[in-house]
Amino acid sequence: MARELVAHELRWRCPKEWLPADSTAKIAPSQGIIGQARAVRALEFGLSVQSLGFNVFVTGLTGTGRMTAIELHLRPLAGEGEPPDDLLFVFNFARPEQPRLLRLAAGRGVVLRDRLDRLLRDISKALPGMFKGEEFQQRLELALEDLKTKQQELIKGLERKVRAAGFTLVQVQVGSVTRPEILPLVEERPVTLEKLQSLAEEGKFDREKATVIEQAHGKLSEELQRVFHEVMTMREEMVSRAEELRRATVDPLLKQAFSHVARAVKDPRVSEYLDEVLRDMLEHLELFGAHDGGEEGDPLLRYRVNVVVDNGNTKGRPIIIETEPSYNNLFGTIEARLGQNLQSTSDHMRIRAGSLLRANGGFLVVNAFDAVSEAGVWPALKRALRYRRVVIRPRDILFAISGQALQPEPVEMDVKIVMIGDRALYDVLHDADEEFRKIFKVLADFDSEMPSGREQVQEFLSLMAKIVRDEKLPHVDRGGMAALLEEAVRLAHNRRRISARFCDVADILREAAFLAGGKRKKTVGVEHIHAAVRARRDRHSLPEEKLTKYMLDDVLVVATNGTAVGQVNGLTVYDLGYHAFGLPGRVTARVGLGRDGVINIEREANMSGSVHDKGVLILSGFLRGSFAAEMPLSMTASIAFEQSYGGVEGDSASSTEVYAILSALSGIPIRQDLGVTGSVDQNGRIQAIGGVNEKIEGFFSLCAQRGLSGTQGVLIPESNADDLQLDPEVVAAVEWGGFHIDPISRIEEGIELLMGVAAGARGPDGAYPPESVFGRCAERLAGMAEQLRHYREV
Repeated sequence: MARELVAHELRWRCPKEWLPADSTAKIAPSQGIIGQARAVRALEFGLSVQSLGFNVFVTGLTGTGRMTAIELHLRPLAGEGEPPDDLLFVFNFARPEQPRLLRLAAGRGVVLRDRLDRLLRDISKALPGMFKGEEFQQRLELALEDLKTKQQELIKGLERKVRAAGFTLVQVQVGSVTRPEILPLVEERPVTLEKLQSLAEEGKFDREKATVIEQAHGKLSEELQRVFHEVMTMREEMVSRAEELRRATVDPLLKQAFSHVARAVKDPRVSEYLDEVLRDMLEHLELFGAHDGGEEGDPLLRYRVNVVVDNGNTKGRPIIIETEPSYNNLFGTIEARLGQNLQSTSDHMRIRAGSLLRANGGFLVVNAFDAVSEAGVWPALKRALRYRRVVIRPRDILFAISGQALQPEPVEMDVKIVMIGDRALYDVLHDADEEFRKIFKVLADFDSEMPSGREQVQEFLSLMAKIVRDEKLPHVDRGGMAALLEEAVRLAHNRRRISARFCDVADILREAAFLAGGKRKKTVGVEHIHAAVRARRDRHSLPEEKLTKYMLDDVLVVATNGTAVGQVNGLTVYDLGYHAFGLPGRVTARVGLGRDGVINIEREANMSGSVHDKGVLILSGFLRGSFAAEMPLSMTASIAFEQSYGGVEGDSASSTEVYAILSALSGIPIRQDLGVTGSVDQNGRIQAIGGVNEKIEGFFSLCAQRGLSGTQGVLIPESNADDLQLDPEVVAAVEWGGFHIDPISRIEEGIELLMGVAAGARGPDGAYPPESVFGRCAERLAGMAEQLRHYREV
C-alpha cells in the first residue's frame, strides 16, 4: 500500500551543524577545485606525463569548473620549466622560396633583429660616402691604372691605323646606346659605305677605288671588333677589381660589426646564419646604395629577421588559451602582397605564427567543438600532433590563383594540448576517428554534481565566499547560505547531491546580492535568495503562464476534479533550455474489438519519439503478461495525448497510459484530481523519471489557481522520492493537507489510488477476483474474444 509523503520529506534542508559560520565573512575562501576529484586526478596525470599522445580531453557541462581547474594546474607546471626558444624566419640564400627557421634562446630573437636592423641602417648611411671618399677613390685609381693605360693604348693604336688608311672613327647613336663605327673620308668628310656606293653608281666616285675602300673597311672593322672585345674585357676586369676593392675595404668592418652582433645575441646557433649574411652582403654591396621604399620594396629585405615567436617576456613554459581556433589562428599564415601586375607575392617577413607555435614548449587550451567545426582545422591538428611539427602554409585565395607561395621550413613542436568539450563530442570522436584515440589518451571528465555531506557543504560555501570576496558582494548570512545550498541541491535533482555547475549557483548569489543592495541590506539573507529564484523564474515563465491560462480558460482541457473513464492527467516537462516547467496533459484511451493491440496515435501521426514508442511497446508487454496467459488479447486500444501539437518523447507517461487502458477496459472511472507520472516495466514496476519537481509544481499550480480541494495530489515513482526539492509553497500546502504526494512502486498501487478499487491478484485457480480492476478487465477481454470468434464464424 502506498504511503503519502509528509512535509519534511518534500524538501531537503541543510542541517544547522553543517554550516561552519554565521556568515561568509568568517569562511576562508576556496583556493582550489571542489567536488571533482576524479577529473582533477586525470588532469594532473595528463598534464604531467610527457609521452607521445597523452594530450588531455576535458569534458563536462559549462560552469563545472573545467577552465578554472585547467588554469590552476597549468600555472605551477608552466613555472617549473625554462622559457622555450624564440622562433625566427630568415631569408634562405640558397633557396629563396623556402625561408629558413632559426631558433634562439628566449628573448635573443628580438636582439638579433634589432641589432641587424641597426647595422643595416648604419651601413646604408656609411658605404656610399666611403666609396665616394678621396682615399677610396685614390686606391681605386691605383688599382685600375694599368688597365686604363692599356685600354687607352689599344684605342689610340686603332685610331692611328684608321687615319692612316683614310678612315675616321666616329660614335653612332643606336637608340639609347652609342657604338663606335669606322667611316671612309671623301673630300675630308666621313661618309657611309652606302653613300659611297651610291656616288660610285652615279659616276661621281671611282668605282675601283670604292672597292678598295670597302675591302680596307672590312679589315679595319675586324680590328675594331677585336679591340672592342679587349676593351670590354678590360672594363669587366675594372668592375671586378673595383668590387674586389670595395669588398676588401668593407670586409674587416663588417666582420667586426657582425662579431658585435653575435656577442650581443649570446647564442652560438646564430653564428652560421651571420656568416651567410656576411658573405651575401659582400656579394651584393650595391644594395646599400639603392633607395628604400616605393613599389619595389625594401632592397635590404633579404637581411631582415622575422621574429614569429618572442618568448623574451615568457616566465617558464607558455600557456596559450585559443578562443578562436581558425586555421590561421592555430597554424599561422603567410600574408600576401599584391604587385603591379596583380600577381600575389610574399616574403619571409610576412610569415605569421599561430597559437600552436606560440605555445611550443608549453600548453595550448582550445575548444573542441570550435576546432572540429572550423574548416580544415581538425585534420591539420591531427597531423601536427601525430608528426609533432607545424607546417605554415597560406590559405589566401590570391596564392591559390597565382601559385607563388612560400614554403617555410616546418617547425618541430612540443606542445601539450588541452581540449575542452562535452562528453557527447568525445564519444563521437573516440568511436568514429581512430586517430583521435592515439592523440588524446587522457580523459578528464567533470561531473555536473557532487555528493552532499558536511565536508562537501563546507567546500561549497568556501567557494561562494571566494566569489563574494572577489566580486565585492555583500556577505551571506546563515539563513542565506542554507537557502543557497538548498537551491544547489534542487539544481542537482537529487537530495543527496549538490550541483557542481557553480556558475548557475553563483548567478543566484549575484542576483540575491543585487536585490539586497537595492533594499540597503548589508547581508544577503534567505529572503533575498528566494526572491532571486522567483525573479529568475518570472523572467522566463511567459510560455508557462500562457499554457496555464489556456487550461484555466478550458482552451486546453484538463480536469482537476471529478472522475472520467479512460482518461488520466499525465504530467509532462517542457525544457526550454533556459527554463524548465511542468504541466499536466490529458491522456485518453479507447478500446474495441480487434487484434491490433495498443495503437499509439502519436506514432501513427509521426509525432512520437523513439523512447515514447518503446514505452508503449513495454506497456503492451505488461498487458499481455497480465491478461493473455491463456487466451490472446482480442482488442484494439488507442492511446493519445490530447491537444498535444508539438510531439511526445520519453517513457514517463507509460504508467499513465496503462491506467487509461485499464479504466477503458474495466469501465471504472479515474480520479481527475490526481496527476500521474512514472514509467512502467513489463512486470508492472514503476520506474524513476526526470523532472519530478517541475511536474509536481506544474500540477499544483493549476490546482491552486482553480482552488485547492484538499483531495488533489500526484502519484510519483517511489524511486524519485529522494529527488524532491519542492517549492516552499507546495510543501506548505502538503503540510496543512491541501495537496498530497503519493510515491508508488507498482502499477497496482496506482490503480487503487486512482480508481478506488483494488487491482486484484490471481487466486489459486489463476483468475482475478471478479470485482477487482484486473478481474473486470479479464472478463471484458474474454467477452471481446468470444465476440470476435463468433464474428469470424459468422
